[in-house]
Amino acid sequence: MATVHTLHPQEPDNRVPIGSHSTGTLSLDLDRLLAGRLLIQGSSGAGKSRTLRRIIEEAFDFVTTMIVDPEGEFGNLAEHIGATTLRAAELTADGLTAAATRGRRHRLPLHLDLTDLDPDQRIIKAAAFFAGLIGAPREDWAHTVLVCIDEGHLLAPHHAGSARDAETRRLGVATLTDLAARGRKRGIAPIIATQRLAKLSSSVVSELQNFLVGLNVFDRDIARAADLLGFSAKDADQLRKLAPGEFFAMGPALAPLPLLAKIDPTITEHLGATPELKGAADVDGDEAARLLDLAALKEVQSGARNSSLTMKGLRALDAFLLEPAAPTAAAIVGVLRRIAPNATTAADLASHLGAERDAVDAGLDILAALSAVDTMPRGDDRIARLHARLRAKISDVAVVGLA
Repeated sequence: MATVHTLHPQEPDNRVPIGSHSTGTLSLDLDRLLAGRLLIQGSSGAGKSRTLRRIIEEAFDFVTTMIVDPEGEFGNLAEHIGATTLRAAELTADGLTAAATRGRRHRLPLHLDLTDLDPDQRIIKAAAFFAGLIGAPREDWAHTVLVCIDEGHLLAPHHAGSARDAETRRLGVATLTDLAARGRKRGIAPIIATQRLAKLSSSVVSELQNFLVGLNVFDRDIARAADLLGFSAKDADQLRKLAPGEFFAMGPALAPLPLLAKIDPTITEHLGATPELKGAADVDGDEAARLLDLAALKEVQSGARNSSLTMKGLRALDAFLLEPAAPTAAAIVGVLRRIAPNATTAADLASHLGAERDAVDAGLDILAALSAVDTMPRGDDRIARLHARLRAKISDVAVVGLA
C-alpha cells in the first residue's frame, strides 16, 4: 500500500529585513519580538531613531503599529503608515487611556505626540496611554500591536530629578515595566529606544530580551551595554568605535550571538537630524534691540517682579480669562475644592451650579487643559475631581458629595 503524505501548510514568515551583516540580511522576527520585546540603544548620532523608523516602515503591514514620540520627530512616518496623531497636550490623561483602548479594539495605528508638555505631564500622559493598551479587554488581546517608543529614558528615568519628581517617576517606571512584562500575553510588543542605558530604568531594561546596541561613549553606558551583550571588557571597547547606523544585534528575534550589522536606509526622512551650521544674522545693535522688543521685555519684567507667575503662566492666565467659559470653570473649581478628594459627575455639577450642561463641559475642558482637574472625555458618564497637585494643598475636611 502506498504511503500517504499529509501536506502541512507553510507557516507564515513574519520576518522583516532591517539591515545587513557580513554573511547576509539581518531580519527581525516579529513573532519572537512579541514574546521578547526589543531595546535599541546608542548615543546621540548612533542612528537609533533611524533604526526605529526602519523597523516601523517594514513592520506596519504585518501588525498594528503605535508610535510614542516625545520629541515630535515621527509625524511624517505617521502619515506614511496611516497612523492617527494624538496630540497629548490637547487631550486629557483619561482621554488618552480611552483612545489607546479604542485603538486596540479597532486595530488603528496611532501616533502619540508628546511635544509641548513639561517632563511630569509627558510621563503622566504616556503612562495613561500605556494603561489603555494594557487594560484592553481580553477579547482584544488577539489584536496584536507594536508599540514603538523613542527616548524611553524620558518616560521611565532611572533616577528622579528631585524629590518632587519621585512620584511621577515611579508612575512612569511602573507603567512601562508593566507594558513590557505583561505585554506578551496581551498581544503587545514594545520596542524601546534610548540614548543612554544609565538613564533608563533598570526595571524596564530587565524585561527586554532582544537588543540592538550602537555607538556608546560613556563608561557607565558601555559597561551596561557590554553586560547585555555578554562582552568582555576588551570586547566592550568596540562599542566606542561603531559608525552611525552600525549596531550589535542579539536576541531570539535577531541572532543567537552578537552580530555586527549595518541598518538599511529608511524610506521616510528622519526629522531629528542635527541642523547644519548657520552663522548669526548681520544686524547692528539697534536692529537687534528692535527685533527682540527689549523695551517691552523690560516693562514685563518690572511689572511682574513680585509675581510668582512665569511668562508661560501669564499667557495661560490671559487665555483663561478671555475664555467665555472661565466663570463657570472658576465656579467648578470652588465646588470640587469643597468635596476634594472626592469626585462628582458633570450632571451633578450642572445641577448644583444651576448651569447648562454644555457650559459645565466647556469649563471642565478648560480646566483639564490647565491640569487643574482630572476628568473624562465628554459623555453622559463624565466625572471630575480636583487635580492631585491642588488636592495636596487643601487641608479642609472633605465632604462626601454635593448637596
